[in-house]
Amino acid sequence: MRLLHCGAILVAGFVAFATALVAQEPDTLSPAQRAGRALARLGAGQPVRIITREDEFIEGSVVTTSPSLVTVRTHRSVIEVPVPSVDSLWVKHGTHAGKGALIGAVPGLVFLGAVLVTSGGPNGEARDIRNFTGAITGLLLLGGGIAVGAIIGAATPKWQLQAP
Repeated sequence: MRLLHCGAILVAGFVAFATALVAQEPDTLSPAQRAGRALARLGAGQPVRIITREDEFIEGSVVTTSPSLVTVRTHRSVIEVPVPSVDSLWVKHGTHAGKGALIGAVPGLVFLGAVLVTSGGPNGEARDIRNFTGAITGLLLLGGGIAVGAIIGAATPKWQLQAP
């Protein structure tokens, strides 16, 4: 029975290894073909940033896409971009709210840590009410920093590279 289990595990390992090898095959698509596939997945109204081979920067929302052309509405006009001229395509993918909250928490944590380190007596007892007030202030600063950082981060979009 043990031999049967070992054989099944060995076969499963070979299958997993063969699948990983298939995933490592070289990409035969040209950059233009990859850009065309990425552009075909875009929906109308989706925010994009496109950098063309002529180093033109276009930021706006998708109006229409086809295998050979993408139409983008910018704040000034509507621009048609041929797919072969797309050097890189960036798609809006969330915000930096979490990262902003973490950055905003740092001052509160530093202040709270300093208060807690200095607040204890020789036997670990609290010295007086001022230390309690300092700890409450540190917690409020921590919460305020998290809130302000999250608000600032939420206003900052995160862009994800889709092509090449």
